[in-house]
Amino acid sequence: MRHFSKLAALGSCSLIGLSAFTPAMAQDTKPVQAQEAKEDGKAGDTTVDTLVVSSFREGLAKSRDIMRASENLVEVQAADDVGKLPDTNIAEALRRLTSVYLIRDQGEGRYVSIRGADPILNNVTMNGQTIAVSDTDGESGRAAPLDVLSASALNRVEIHKVTLPNMDGQSIGGTINIVTPSGYDHNGRYINASAETGYNDFGKDSKIWSTNFSASDRFGANDEFAVFVSGEYWFKQYTSQQYTSSGSQTAPGYPAHYYFPTSVVYAESIGEKERYGASINLEYRPDDATRAWARYFFTQYNDDRTRPQITIKGLQGRAVAAPAVRRPILNPVSQTEFGFAGYRSQMETRAEVQQRPVQQFVVGGEHSFGKGWKLVGDLNYTTAKELNPYQRYFEAITDTPGALPTEAPAITFVQNGEGLAQPKAYNTVLTNGLTFTDPAFNTVYRLRGVTSTVIEKTYTGNTDLSWDGDLADHQFKFQTGAKVILRTKSVDDTDYRYQFTGPKTTLAAFNGLSMRFDDGRGEAYQPVSGLSLIAPDRYRYEAYFQANPGNFTYDAVGAASNSIENDYHLQEDIYAGYVMGELHLTPALSVTAGARVERTNSDISAQGFVAQVSADPNTPAGRSRLGEVPFKTSDIIDISRPHNYTNFLPAAVLRWDLGKQWLLRASVTTNIGRPDYTDIAPISTIVVSEFYDRTNDKVELDASVEIGNPDLKPYKALNFDASLDYYFADNSGSLTFGVFNKRVRNAVYSIDNEYKNYSFEGVTYDNYIESTVTNAGPGYIRGVELSAQKDFKELPAPFDGLGVYANASFIDSEVEINVPGRPDSHVPFFNQADKIFNLQAYYEHGGFEGRVAYSYQGKATSSSFGANPDIDIYRDPRKSVDARVAYRFGNGVQLALSGQNLGNPAFISRRKQEGFNISSYEVFGREFRLSISKTW
Repeated sequence: MRHFSKLAALGSCSLIGLSAFTPAMAQDTKPVQAQEAKEDGKAGDTTVDTLVVSSFREGLAKSRDIMRASENLVEVQAADDVGKLPDTNIAEALRRLTSVYLIRDQGEGRYVSIRGADPILNNVTMNGQTIAVSDTDGESGRAAPLDVLSASALNRVEIHKVTLPNMDGQSIGGTINIVTPSGYDHNGRYINASAETGYNDFGKDSKIWSTNFSASDRFGANDEFAVFVSGEYWFKQYTSQQYTSSGSQTAPGYPAHYYFPTSVVYAESIGEKERYGASINLEYRPDDATRAWARYFFTQYNDDRTRPQITIKGLQGRAVAAPAVRRPILNPVSQTEFGFAGYRSQMETRAEVQQRPVQQFVVGGEHSFGKGWKLVGDLNYTTAKELNPYQRYFEAITDTPGALPTEAPAITFVQNGEGLAQPKAYNTVLTNGLTFTDPAFNTVYRLRGVTSTVIEKTYTGNTDLSWDGDLADHQFKFQTGAKVILRTKSVDDTDYRYQFTGPKTTLAAFNGLSMRFDDGRGEAYQPVSGLSLIAPDRYRYEAYFQANPGNFTYDAVGAASNSIENDYHLQEDIYAGYVMGELHLTPALSVTAGARVERTNSDISAQGFVAQVSADPNTPAGRSRLGEVPFKTSDIIDISRPHNYTNFLPAAVLRWDLGKQWLLRASVTTNIGRPDYTDIAPISTIVVSEFYDRTNDKVELDASVEIGNPDLKPYKALNFDASLDYYFADNSGSLTFGVFNKRVRNAVYSIDNEYKNYSFEGVTYDNYIESTVTNAGPGYIRGVELSAQKDFKELPAPFDGLGVYANASFIDSEVEINVPGRPDSHVPFFNQADKIFNLQAYYEHGGFEGRVAYSYQGKATSSSFGANPDIDIYRDPRKSVDARVAYRFGNGVQLALSGQNLGNPAFISRRKQEGFNISSYEVFGREFRLSISKTW
């Protein structure tokens, strides 16, 4: 079982603001209705054309119009814009927006942090409707992995950083709303097809290719029906290499806060990813007052990977007669060199097939009636799964003898130029001339397997009623509505493991039991050059297992324990209602205010594994207390906990047109973040022991339990936002300055609690130690956001095609925790980068388009905080450069060449203090793509 501390912690426009978000708008992919978009910024009604545009500049101009008309700031990445840079999924597209931090997996973007908040605090919707989350290993919980969603066949993706009462309260980071295209986006029939081929320069023959198709049309006597359909297939082969270290230790005679690792890992992932999906959007508009829609969306993301891995773990020296002592595990020679007295070589080749399907079906409609009244309603069914039908771990383990105090260490490492531990020397006298790079050294140990099923099903229903008219000679809009979300989520793992119990067998004993990292599509190990690595071969190992069943023994206890370590079942019902009003005090000044109430009823069940129930042999006869304990070693018990809470979420937003070119917005809003599923699931590991206290003639019953906390309070945030926009008079760009301050309570972190006379599952224990998660004290996330966009159309031709778009974010955060033994109680929120910069330079002339994009993500926290702040882990700053050139011919054909991750920087995490402080290091290469598209 694992507990994770969570500290709160694409047409062609790249940054736009939309008017105050309404469910009708989210469902409407026809032209966006903006309420104040006149050139002079005064009040008035106008309709802004659809976001489907043909050039980047055109999209930016429309974006500025919509931004100027909005009540609150919303940033948007439009579909055509995503296509103009090599962003293959939604996460990678969103990273180009202000204050968005990208978290990668095998080089591909998976999660995003918005304004320094953990991904679990984001809300993800499609067309304004809740969409189920496709999990990763059953452990990402509420965090939505956006790599399952492609960046094709979309109208736009929005980030609502300021949410209003008519939106879900679960959005401390922000609401990511994915808007799919409509048949009304185009005048008449529309068809687009594209194909792409490419490669990654890391790994042998790593191919990339994809194909997309979309079409729309209107039909009926008065075009009252419209349909949009799309389909996609995407395939990518990849290789990435990783290095990790752990077990940081100090050594006498070295600088304070200087640490050496006692375990290092060398690993490589070699795999294939594919994503395919389809969508259909059918709409009916018989007149201006009535609309109805039915939408279906499906996508599936598959990952088939092989991961050879070697862990070198330090061991102590051999025992010798007094007065000599064992040689310690760690044997430093200098600040850049150290050894292990002995070492364990633990090899593992993990083979895994993972499937993540997501689907959504929505029906809804709206009707306007009377004078200014409108009623909108939707029914939504969405499911997401993560299936692991095949997952195997093929293992080999060998321990070296530990060196005596007078002998050289079994292995010596030196720090290379990047700070990684590189094997330098071996004491092969201890190992008969062999090292862990030799197949004859490594002994067959175990075969493990896991099958798992993660399922989320969500039913939602919502209705919204609005009235738009005059109140005391002031323009006024009133809205009220209700929403119900009924969600079930379950994780079911089945673990099996077979321990090798036959005669000692090395990987050299049978031909093909081992493989080199650079076999097949693999690469020679790059992070530490010259290191030729091997690991068990997945196919030959499994064949050996099938041919020699007598050499393996089923480990029933280990299988039972690991089968339940992630399992849980959740029923979560959310009932919400809101009221809000938008009042125009003057033509230039408006206030939107209201409140939302959300009631959350949850019931979550899990299982506990009884690792041990042990007696004290000194307990007098007849006085044992173990009879009070209703379980025994290796038992599995059911644990269920309900948890209900209600949240009141007020909000107020002000918009003020200060002049023809200036716009001010300010808001005070509230949000919540429900605790992660994995934190509230009462999954537990239980150890019970009896102790006889001779002094007091007392028999004590003690327990230690690792368990989730169903009683966690939701995160709560009080948000203050303000922004000032300036628009150039010639409509060539804009400047924005913004600030935000989130006051966050109830962040979640890990803790150990000790209790006396504590009752657990019907038994009262004298001493009870609980490893769990709890809510933190108050904290904040605050920052400054800057953005600028300018078309240099005042320059002489051909330089008038130049333009630039840039943004920068400076973020600071702090939360109060109470970790026993930790000297400081104030730490940053997780996944919060202190600085985020994006710069895009673009040029358009005739059919030619070119763009270069630079992204910088500053240092960010990446894991839980322990008692020793010296070994807190932070992600290194990371820079990336992407580029694309394209030419559009007059017949609707476009050719494009793009490159991604052109500088090929490593993805690095470090411990806070000095020494061999690299915690993880990953390289995954550059990608190049050539595409062709045609529009009819």
